[in-house]
Amino acid sequence: MNTSSLTNQINEALAALGGGPFLTTKTTEQDATTTVTGTLGDSEIHIDFIEEGNGTEAEKDHTVVVRDASGKQIGEGRGDSTFADAISAFGWAGVLDAVKNG
Repeated sequence: MNTSSLTNQINEALAALGGGPFLTTKTTEQDATTTVTGTLGDSEIHIDFIEEGNGTEAEKDHTVVVRDASGKQIGEGRGDSTFADAISAFGWAGVLDAVKNG
């Protein structure tokens, strides 16, 4: 999976809220999940891109989950038809608050 365009979209969403950037350090893929690890401010976070369902790309659900360094979930989006849609609909303000107050 090409995560650079997804990371760019995340950084645009964070910048619109006065946050960011999310700086990536590692990407791992396992089954239907690609995890991008990096830092947001002084905090390490993991962003999971999860693809669920069968059939064509358009028939699958694409979900974004954000976890802190301990693995605690600090945000989850709904399943959308594309990762771009999932990123657009995600509550990034909640992630910024969790990182700021964590």
